[in-house]
Amino acid sequence: GEAKDGQLVVAVIIVSPDRGRPPIGKVLVVLGDQLTASKVVEMAIHGHNLPHEFNDAVLREANAIPVDVQNSEIQGRVDLRQMPLVTIDGEDAKDFDDAVYCETNSKGFRLVVAIADVSHYVQPGSALDDEAQLRGTSVYFPGFVVPMLPERISIDLCSLKEGEDRPALACHITINAEGHKRSHHFTRAVIRVAAGLAYEQAQAIVDGR
Repeated sequence: GEAKDGQLVVAVIIVSPDRGRPPIGKVLVVLGDQLTASKVVEMAIHGHNLPHEFNDAVLREANAIPVDVQNSEIQGRVDLRQMPLVTIDGEDAKDFDDAVYCETNSKGFRLVVAIADVSHYVQPGSALDDEAQLRGTSVYFPGFVVPMLPERISIDLCSLKEGEDRPALACHITINAEGHKRSHHFTRAVIRVAAGLAYEQAQAIVDGR
C-alpha cells in the first residue's frame, strides 16, 4: 500500500516463512513512524481483532433511548431514591457502575449494594444485545477503553450519577454484629445516588477526617 520502510503497520500474513525467506504479508493499516502509547493500544486492538467500532444499527438503538427515567419505567420497581446511596470510584472514573449504603440496626447491619440495570436498556435479540455478546466485555488499556456498549449507555444511561434517577438491581443483605451474612434478597429498584465519592474521600470519612 502506502507503507514506507520503517513504519509500524498492521499486516496479515499471506505466505508463511520458509527456509531462508521471511513471511510475506499484506499491509492493512499504517500506524505511523514512532512507537507511542496510543500506537501500542492500536497494535493490541488490531493484533487481537477486538471489535472497536459500533455499527449504525447499534448506535441508532442506543441514541433512541430517552435520557430521563419515565414514570412507567419505575412502576414495579422498589423506590430507593430516598436512600443515601454513594458511589466510590477512582478520581478519573467516567462510569459509575455500583453504589452502596449501610446502616446499623439491632441485629448488626443492613447493607444495600445497587448496580446499574443494563438489562433495562439492552433487550434480548436487539442489535445492542448482539454487539454486547460479540464483545463479551469492555477492554481496558491505560487511558483508553474499548467499551462493550456505546458510551450513550455505558457512560450515560447506565452510569449511577449523583442526583439522577437510575434503574438498578439492588441486593439487600443482613449482616450480624460479627460481620457474617445472615440473609440476602434481590430487587429491581430505582435509585438516586446521594454522593459520588472518590476512594480518598471515602477513606477520609472512615478515618474521621
